[in-house]
Amino acid sequence: MKRYLYIFVMATVLACGQSCKEQYVTYDDKEYVMFADTSKLYVLREDILSFDVPVVSTVARPYDRSFAVEILDAESSAAEVRDFRLENNNFTIKAGELSANIRVTGVQENLEAGKEKYFTLKLVTPNDLVMDFYGDKTKVRFQRNEKFRIEKFTGWAMVSSMFLFQYSLTGMFQRLIHTHASDEYENGVVLESFLRDGYDVTIVFDDDTDPVNPTVNMPAGQVASDEATIFGMVHGDDHILIEKSAQGPSYFFGHAGVAVLVNRFFVENIGAEVGTVGHFLTEIDWVSDEEAQRLKDEDGF
Repeated sequence: MKRYLYIFVMATVLACGQSCKEQYVTYDDKEYVMFADTSKLYVLREDILSFDVPVVSTVARPYDRSFAVEILDAESSAAEVRDFRLENNNFTIKAGELSANIRVTGVQENLEAGKEKYFTLKLVTPNDLVMDFYGDKTKVRFQRNEKFRIEKFTGWAMVSSMFLFQYSLTGMFQRLIHTHASDEYENGVVLESFLRDGYDVTIVFDDDTDPVNPTVNMPAGQVASDEATIFGMVHGDDHILIEKSAQGPSYFFGHAGVAVLVNRFFVENIGAEVGTVGHFLTEIDWVSDEEAQRLKDEDGF
């Protein structure tokens, strides 16, 4: 998944008082107008039809200020009308305020899920309102994501796990498993015999907290395997527990039916932790019934 850097423009100028002026170089109420965020990825989906591109000023004025924007087609991969439309090419920073928004609505039926597009906006303002450091343009990046649908994440799935790569009894690091919706957790899916026969593990999908980076969570207290089979001995209570790791993100692609997990495996003895087995990455790819049958017949899963 991508990582995004959010730039909040002129934080020092907007937030600081006299103490800042004493310590830092400021623009002494010089008026500039600029796009507030030049690297954010905006998400569209069936319940998120539009988004706002913010514009800020370094100072407030006691009167309304109206400006315009234009789209630079030569610096864009998305086309207006076909892929998106602007609610208005003009915007107004109200009296006493420091910001305004440009509303963009996506034409979702023309956007491929998971594929990023962009268009370049340019402010139409007097040159003396443009700060050279920030300029007067921004690349507006956006993509259509599909909201989580449990039917895409139930049925047959191919598991490829680094835990199996290290500890598999057969040398295989992949398993074909069956999955079903959880009765206990909303948007939860039970991975039947996830990494070892007889040990089901539940995962929970969340694409509402941060639609740009949909995550996979894991309820606590779950057992992925016994110890004796994996280690040949018992260090704790003969359970290898599994949880979401803090060493990397666990996420999913709603349009593709794929989840990527980073998990910590550990051992306890009567509730007291004995130690960490390791942090391992696992990819789960949901497949059709027909593909599952082919994998069974041709590849021996």
